[in-house]
Amino acid sequence: MIDLSLYNVLESAIIFAIFCLFYKAFLKKETFFKLNRLYLLSSLLFAVIVPFLNLNLELFANNISSGNEILNKISGIKQGYNEINEVIIYAYSGKLTWTVIKNYLSIIYILGVLISGVFFVFGLGKIIFMISKSSPQKYDGYRIIESPEAVVPFSLFKWIIINPEKYSSEDMKQIIAHERMHAFQLHSFDLILIEVLVILFWFNPFIYWYRKSIREVHEYLADEAVVENGFDQLDYQQLLLSQVTGGRLVGLTSSFSYSLSKNRLKMLTMMKSKNSSKTKIVLAIPFAAAFIFFFTNSTDFAKATDNNNIETEFVASEDTAKVETLPEMEGEILFTAEVMPKFQGKGADEFRLFISKNLKYPKEARKQGIEGRVFVSFVIDKNGDVKNVKIERGVHSSLDEEAIRVVKLSPKWEPGKNEGEFVNIQYTFPIVFIHE
Repeated sequence: MIDLSLYNVLESAIIFAIFCLFYKAFLKKETFFKLNRLYLLSSLLFAVIVPFLNLNLELFANNISSGNEILNKISGIKQGYNEINEVIIYAYSGKLTWTVIKNYLSIIYILGVLISGVFFVFGLGKIIFMISKSSPQKYDGYRIIESPEAVVPFSLFKWIIINPEKYSSEDMKQIIAHERMHAFQLHSFDLILIEVLVILFWFNPFIYWYRKSIREVHEYLADEAVVENGFDQLDYQQLLLSQVTGGRLVGLTSSFSYSLSKNRLKMLTMMKSKNSSKTKIVLAIPFAAAFIFFFTNSTDFAKATDNNNIETEFVASEDTAKVETLPEMEGEILFTAEVMPKFQGKGADEFRLFISKNLKYPKEARKQGIEGRVFVSFVIDKNGDVKNVKIERGVHSSLDEEAIRVVKLSPKWEPGKNEGEFVNIQYTFPIVFIHE
């Protein structure tokens, strides 16, 4: 079974790709730069966040249909069943398996993050060092740093770094006006965000396209503002042409000569896009809605795909809350309560970590290559003790016995409460034994 985090990463890449193609097809050549900036930032955050959300849309639909008895049963059962996620244990056979590959991929990912982070910190350190050893000149709320080390002019927040030896006084005015626009429009915040995401998603090629597009829109916005503030457009274009694109110290700086191309000059002379063209962005809404519907529910879907049978057996129970009354226990056994039990002061999923630490793959099953999913149920009684540990669906006696053994090791819980009284709560969860 493919790891859900890998699903999330693939889904994120799909969303990135669709939004990138949409931008290129409908928005890139338009001159409403502020709207384009908003689109790029919002779609970027959307693509990063949505696949990792787990909004149970099915449960939401069930709540809307609360009058339907069958749906209420399913909702109550799923709430009890999903309280603890499955625990997986592997028996490693020494072969190159998917689990081993995932471990290698995890190492590569961490190395990529570390390397990207080192470059980022190194570049940021150079900027801080350059600023710290200079005497800034205050100019209309901004700080001008004159440094011979500045290959090209650039800015970071309210700091504007420029090499005065390379420019005339008139050019300096235009460049400073340009960089002030970057600072005034808070472009550094965008760049910090995208650089952090580049570090975390360095393996996704679309994240670099987003970085390039966001920087490009920043330059369009700054160029537009300079001309609108009274500087001669022809002189400003000549200044752009005289620049040679230089290297950046780090990606979170706004550089005057960044992306010096015919597109940047063209945008200065293009006719303004019609306001009606802004409605194009509405076309992205159906894509966003589809991504939310399909991708935020993916983890539940993956679980349901493997667990349809066991859910069907539970649905056959006569009551979703009252499962059974056992002679040795006082009171009903419930799936849910107003206050659910806590394992060592934390949520029920913390119990899953306890199980994973104490679980062992039986030698007999490992030798014979036996594997499967064992469903275990147990009750947290009114005193917080683990009772009635049993197998709802077994695989092999050795695996079943190990599942029961490890659940019975559990220390006391904080019991659940309903209407101010302690109650018995039943949990059911799968332990997955995988032989590779």
